[in-house]
Amino acid sequence: MVGSYLLDKAGAHEENFAFKHHYITGAMDSEILCLLFTAMREKRMITLETANRRKGGIAESRVVPLRVMISVQGGRQYLMAYLPRFKRIEPFRTDHIVSVRLEEECPRFEELREKLKGMQPHIWGVSTQGRSRQRMEHVEFTVRYGEDEGHIHRRLEREKRCGTVERLDQNSSRFSADVFDASELIPWIRTFLCRITEIRFSDPKLEAQFKEYIREMYALYGLEGGEGQ
Repeated sequence: MVGSYLLDKAGAHEENFAFKHHYITGAMDSEILCLLFTAMREKRMITLETANRRKGGIAESRVVPLRVMISVQGGRQYLMAYLPRFKRIEPFRTDHIVSVRLEEECPRFEELREKLKGMQPHIWGVSTQGRSRQRMEHVEFTVRYGEDEGHIHRRLEREKRCGTVERLDQNSSRFSADVFDASELIPWIRTFLCRITEIRFSDPKLEAQFKEYIREMYALYGLEGGEGQ
């Protein structure tokens, strides 16, 4: 943080490299990250102490650290770890981790790392479990755009992540994805609201919630319709 401040005060200067996304707030978690990377390099289990910002208090978890993932949108960092107690892989926000204690070596480390790698094609953000408790959730929506708006289809292709994009005709495209948690797509889907003609979620409650959001938005602006399809 001090270095960033000094560089800002130094005036214009030419560099061979530059940051596209530079989230210096992550510097606060550097010591935690160092311990996590040490544990992963040595293939060891760890005991985490995490703070619950909403309920208060500290929780302790014994886990196998597998990978650190960083959001390119907000810079938030997550530890993807296997919880032997629940036999599943879950994310932990690094800014919620209070302490890390190194434990014994984990003989299943490589096996669990491969398991996470196999799961990644169906992880939109970091969540590995949706509210429906289904193993996999499906989401798809169709957008329509004008003759001079081919950039909409190109944007879908560029931002689809683990989803697929199908061109239906000259003016419409369909996005679809099978993910562990479809609710993670909601903020991104909302950016296409004015162009969405049809949307489907395998989780009926999530679909109802999304369409209720549309109805509330129409009511707020005094518009007719907004019932969805």
